[in-house]
Amino acid sequence: MRTVIAAVFAAALWTVAAPVAGADSIVVIEATRLMPRVLQAVIGERVTFVNRSGRIVHVEFGGSPAGHRVFQIPSEIWAVFHREGPHLYVVHVGPERMELRGVIEVRHVPGRRPDPPECGDISVMEVCLEP
Repeated sequence: MRTVIAAVFAAALWTVAAPVAGADSIVVIEATRLMPRVLQAVIGERVTFVNRSGRIVHVEFGGSPAGHRVFQIPSEIWAVFHREGPHLYVVHVGPERMELRGVIEVRHVPGRRPDPPECGDISVMEVCLEP
């Protein structure tokens, strides 16, 4: 009986920690921290932000918007990076807007040609609302 309970518990933990299908890299947003706080990525890579805080969140990147595109819809947040270097960001959590800070360290991989940024007809403040 204990073996069955342990197996079910392990399967439940694996499901919670399983990555989002199709995402290159993941940042998990918890109520009081980001996991990982610093993430390594390459130009053209998609980074998905998974909200496990139980609250409404908003991801805001600093610097020039030309270096990245951020997509935020009610059920999903992701970003694609077009320039090397550190991309600093802040996650505002809940109505009290608690701030969690993180960095995506973007590097270029020689020989890998990133896809050019694409945007449909809808964008707000140079942020594409459609991939």
